[in-house]
Amino acid sequence: MIPTVPQIQPPPPPQPPQPPRQPDLSSTAKRRRDDEGDAAAPGETEESAPKRQAKAQDVIFRIVVPSRQIGKVIGKGGHRIQKIREDTKATIKIADAIARFEERVIIISSKDNENMVSDAENALQQIANIILTEDDAGGESAGAVSAGHVAANTIRLLIAGSQAGSLIGMSGQNIEKLRSSSGATIAILAPNQLPLCASAYESDRVVQISGDVPAVLKALKEIGYQLRENPPRQVISISPAYNYSLIQPAQPYMDPTSGQPILQLTMLHSR
Repeated sequence: MIPTVPQIQPPPPPQPPQPPRQPDLSSTAKRRRDDEGDAAAPGETEESAPKRQAKAQDVIFRIVVPSRQIGKVIGKGGHRIQKIREDTKATIKIADAIARFEERVIIISSKDNENMVSDAENALQQIANIILTEDDAGGESAGAVSAGHVAANTIRLLIAGSQAGSLIGMSGQNIEKLRSSSGATIAILAPNQLPLCASAYESDRVVQISGDVPAVLKALKEIGYQLRENPPRQVISISPAYNYSLIQPAQPYMDPTSGQPILQLTMLHSR
């Protein structure tokens, strides 16, 4: 019997070299977008990502301004206040004065949003900066004592009575912390110290901030944030109707700047 010799298979022919595989750019980009999406939404940076929960109601501030300073807030032809409106996108309205020489209320409002600083807060800071630092047309600086007996470098805000408690805090802890952190003098005025413009709402109070200009602006920024986080319980109108039954008849008093007698309206202290 003849033995069978195994057949040797020839080696396979060499394969031509394959071109290097190109990465799937679309899937790579998609993965990169997915990874970035965990940190911020498309079109947002880490700094602009939402940091707070927006509230349903508008942010509103009411700043009390001596009549003599209204002109410099408005500016020639209204250009200054219009620029603030355009820069901040806030709604700004100047309420009518109750009587000559009386203070006016500037009402600032905006929609709440997720930003740490609202449009209304930005407008409030700009207006306060004008009041405290800009000279008016007559050359009288903000450091002069006004005829309304308001201390130099002072900003006053009207707040709802429901906001006063949160601003003061338990045993005065909140307001004392604001004083310490800002270096400003901060007081909640008593009902018998309220200006006439506070007659629109019987529960209104006045927050008075005074001191060096940087300290006042810092305190105002912190107070603005606190008021935004604790909005008033009642609806604040941007066109307030004053309660004239709370106003006493005009009484003469001497204007300390001119020495001339003028009439001054005062609030009844029955609240």
